[in-house]
Amino acid sequence: MVKIPTDTDTIVNISGGFECLAALWYAVKKGYKPVGLALYNPNAKGKFADAELKAAQKQANYFNVPLVVDNKSSLPQETNINNYSVLQGQSAIAMLIQGNRQINFKWHIWGANADDSFRQRLQLRYPLRAMMAGRSRSLDLHGLQPHHVIQAPVSLFPFEWMTKSEVVSLLMKDNPSLLDLVWTCSGDFKDDIPCGVCTKCLEWKYAKHVAKKSVYKVQEGKHEI
Repeated sequence: MVKIPTDTDTIVNISGGFECLAALWYAVKKGYKPVGLALYNPNAKGKFADAELKAAQKQANYFNVPLVVDNKSSLPQETNINNYSVLQGQSAIAMLIQGNRQINFKWHIWGANADDSFRQRLQLRYPLRAMMAGRSRSLDLHGLQPHHVIQAPVSLFPFEWMTKSEVVSLLMKDNPSLLDLVWTCSGDFKDDIPCGVCTKCLEWKYAKHVAKKSVYKVQEGKHEI
């Protein structure tokens, strides 16, 4: 069992992908004390689950952040065309917070960019309500006390006003080797090497390409103010 330091104040979901890496980078740069939360379910994701977990562990190790793995589900699932990752993520976050009341979780940081932040906001709305209803022991949130809201973690979306390639460009400026920690693929990969031709691989390739070529788009303000 991973021991969570008592000074932990932030939760970052880590799947091995770029958005999660960006969120973890932001948390560390801000001086927060994050714990990583990885979702592992081979019943739904098959070999993708192992590849994602390996990448998530690499990212956590790089930033010296403890990684908690939610791998308790044994539900039979013969397809990954579902919302399981969303449901598992919501329940794991709630259990992590509710089960560790000695830790003052202040932030939950998401790496969503301008293309997908709204979807994540919708996914978060009702789990947070359910969590607060549990804390207040009330079915109706009119039973909430002020301290329930004050103590509730706040979800942060630091990149929701930026495109994916813009966030890639940002991390490249700080440390280009960070991009080597990213794993993303939805195709027929082998030996943990992304296939390079699926939708996810092409999206990642295009984002990096645009970020590298963005220097040609900068016409004014080349020097930092």
